[in-house]
Amino acid sequence: MRKKLLILVKIAVSIVVIVFLYERISNDFQGFISAFNIYTQNIFIILLVSILMPINWLMEVLKWKYSLKPITKISISEASVGVFSGIALGFITPHAIGDYFAKVFSISHENRKSALGLILISRMLQMLPTLLFGLIAVYFISDFSLSEFDFSYSSSFALSSIIGFVIFGFFLLLYFNRNHPRVKDYLWPIKKLGLKLFVLLSALSIVRYLIFSLQFLILLSVLELQINLFHQFMGIAFMFLIKSILPTFNFLNDLGIREVSIAFFFEKLEVSVAPIIAAGLILWLINIAVPAAIGLFYIPKLKLIYKK
Repeated sequence: MRKKLLILVKIAVSIVVIVFLYERISNDFQGFISAFNIYTQNIFIILLVSILMPINWLMEVLKWKYSLKPITKISISEASVGVFSGIALGFITPHAIGDYFAKVFSISHENRKSALGLILISRMLQMLPTLLFGLIAVYFISDFSLSEFDFSYSSSFALSSIIGFVIFGFFLLLYFNRNHPRVKDYLWPIKKLGLKLFVLLSALSIVRYLIFSLQFLILLSVLELQINLFHQFMGIAFMFLIKSILPTFNFLNDLGIREVSIAFFFEKLEVSVAPIIAAGLILWLINIAVPAAIGLFYIPKLKLIYKK
């Protein structure tokens, strides 16, 4: 019964996302097509965004390399195996579970369970800029008169409080269960990270966030939007936040959540969202679809059996 209910929820969410996007694109289909035409005529813009893609993922490779330092040392090439095979497997698995699998089986350490805690802390650190800028965007959007959702400062504060409480509660739960045998395996490497590594991983997370934002801003720059750069950045920050806090079931649902959230934000600025959705799709192809295809060549390098 529970499994059937989950399937129904997945189908319902996917339908809602598809209907929302179809409605927004059909309202300005010409604008959607025009945006693609603009990009085909601005190859330099596509090349610039594409050049930033490997730099974006290099930040993730470095994060994986340095986050493993408490348990083992790996090279850039070995870290790349975990990251890019993780992109490929995460692309086709619910909730990106494949990313965890790939990273754990990309290392040779005898206690691979220890790596799970380090993957978790790396993901949590990536949430720092997402929450920081995303919550600013939530406060920013609360200034608008939203007839559909009627956000207010109090509701924005409530949302930020809930997110903060969940994260705080998670770490509190880990703390009080730190001596539990099953928890110990995950926690001891985190304790050995140290302040310098923690700061380094946080800095890499922020740089990666800013690179992605810059890529999107570059794509938006050719659309001649009648809003300033700050408003555009806030829209990107809002998209990141929604994408991070809402569960996704597959890559199509993940893609849809990105586009729905950014469309919702820019609608409130009375901007045609169809061209922005087109820009989002192009960025998704460059940043996710292409690396996922590259990751297919890394999957055979995973170490499914540990050998001393």
